[in-house]
Amino acid sequence: MTSNPVRVAMLGTGFIAEFRAQVYARLQGVEVVAVLGRDVEKTRAFATRTGIGHPATSWDQLMSGPAFDAVDLCLPNNRHLEYGLLAAEAGKHILCEKPLGMTEAEGLQMLAAAEKAGIIHAYGENMIYAPDFREILDIVAAGTIGKPLWIRGREAHFGPHSPWFWKRVESGGGSLMDMGCHLIAVFNMLLGENPTEVLCHAPTLHHDTDCDDISLALLKYPGGTLGQCEASWIQRGGMEVTLEVSGSEGMVSYDRSGLSQPIKVFARNQVQRYFSEKVEHDRGWLFPTVDEYWRYGYYDQIRHFVECIAKGTKPKVTFAEGVVVNRIMDAAYASAQSGTWQAIKG
Repeated sequence: MTSNPVRVAMLGTGFIAEFRAQVYARLQGVEVVAVLGRDVEKTRAFATRTGIGHPATSWDQLMSGPAFDAVDLCLPNNRHLEYGLLAAEAGKHILCEKPLGMTEAEGLQMLAAAEKAGIIHAYGENMIYAPDFREILDIVAAGTIGKPLWIRGREAHFGPHSPWFWKRVESGGGSLMDMGCHLIAVFNMLLGENPTEVLCHAPTLHHDTDCDDISLALLKYPGGTLGQCEASWIQRGGMEVTLEVSGSEGMVSYDRSGLSQPIKVFARNQVQRYFSEKVEHDRGWLFPTVDEYWRYGYYDQIRHFVECIAKGTKPKVTFAEGVVVNRIMDAAYASAQSGTWQAIKG
């Protein structure tokens, strides 16, 4: 690390920005000097709560404040391209929250702009930095379970926090775009290759939205492995994250659901404190997730990004990997429309 801290501007004040702010407050060698939001009062409140000195509600206002080296892009999906291009043009390094773009075309524009500017660009897939998933990746890479034959991943809860998720024009898609992208990135990294075909079913079963609130995608990989990606916004009871890898010589099974947490609290009265992401109730059995910002991989993800800036090295996961995930999701949505297997070109 250099003696001077890496200066970051946060773009966004929502749920993920809150997670990331917890990380920056605990990291050495980095300082968040500004934050950009859409709502004046919310942005000021976020800045006050997190100790950020310069709240802004426009790019020009952000640029007129303290100098910064990088942006942490946590805005709604339909703003990723706009602000990614602005940041690249200004020569700012970028950590972009998943998904990279709403489509492969948007992701390609962001990648091209970042490469032209010569900046460090990181795709914000936090799951591959989570300690549990790093362990699973190591187990598979070591050949402990032999050749992976079938991977099944599931992410489920009863829906996102912010209204923009439910509008396709702002989100680009529903459960697959929001949660399936995590699993696709993990599958790709675990296997070290990208799928060639996808079959997807992505209906809207319950919520009043033009987005899919549940999705199932089957992915064929060149080495013969079958990936099964399940994402849902219709599961009651809080967050579920599971992964199974069946191999020729064994298997790995993982469950990070609320019920599997080691700490369990029963409360008869209403509880005000935060316990865990996507919890639907405020009494009865509650399952706190300790240090979520670390368990979910955000700490190691951001630390890695900051170290790459300080050392001038390439991040483990760049916009190029984000483009691949967008490409796969584009093909999956095309499959959902046609009802047939869709080739994944690229």
